Amino acid sequence: MALENTKYDCNKKNLNSKCKFCGKDLKPIGLDYLYVNISPEFIEYERCTCEKSINYWKEIDMKDQKQKKRQHYKEIINQFYSQNYISKRLKEYKFDNFKVTDINKKEVEIAKDYTNKCINNKLENGLIITGNSGVGKTHLAASISNELIEKDILVLIGRLTSLLDMIKETFKDNSKSKNELIDLFSNLDMIVIDDLGTEKISQWALDKLYTIIENRNENKLPIIITTRFNKQNLLNRFYQSNDKDLSNAIIQKLYQMCYGIELKKYDENEKEKVSTSNQTKC
Repeated sequence: MALENTKYDCNKKNLNSKCKFCGKDLKPIGLDYLYVNISPEFIEYERCTCEKSINYWKEIDMKDQKQKKRQHYKEIINQFYSQNYISKRLKEYKFDNFKVTDINKKEVEIAKDYTNKCINNKLENGLIITGNSGVGKTHLAASISNELIEKDILVLIGRLTSLLDMIKETFKDNSKSKNELIDLFSNLDMIVIDDLGTEKISQWALDKLYTIIENRNENKLPIIITTRFNKQNLLNRFYQSNDKDLSNAIIQKLYQMCYGIELKKYDENEKEKVSTSNQTKC
């Protein structure tokens, strides 16, 4: 450290600050103020103990804690992406490269409107996208996710087993606890579970899924589900865990907190038939 920076300016004035609420004199904290070239705005002062000051700093601390937690979530998400828990293919799905047809254009517009409301923080409800294989459920859900991510909204997307594998794998090295990751899934801006019901669900996975869904509902945070099954068939799939009560609770909660749209297959042959039948006969 340069010696000239340690010289104390005996003539330095206004070392005390005043509480902007009650006017009490506040003393500087630490020894930073002793350095001649320290700018006054960088000197930290003690906090006043008056009620208004306490409430003011409580709000500041909460915002700071929330920001740090959000940054921590970002680091975990980036780690998941780097470890290929999330398919790279999903990152390429956009509204711009989604095939819009006469059959699905209404549903695509609903998805876009849903996305805009999420961006503007005007939506608490989730979205369940149903339809047979190959109709674009994953593409549409990923399009929503990628647009949210571009707006600095924190999103995790993947199959249920992939998301839950994160819980199993990441605390093997004791770097993260199971509760920490449950907290992550419960508080992220958006969770997208792709192709729900396709994979056999264990009792352990069922318990974790219920906790995540219930927490997100309590926190008024949305969730997006894609599935090839309707409500009853999805319930039948969950019954394989041999816990009908918990299965019922999960499915009922999902359908209470989510809107629903169904994507249908676009049949080129059917369009050809319709076009031919509409032709005027000579």
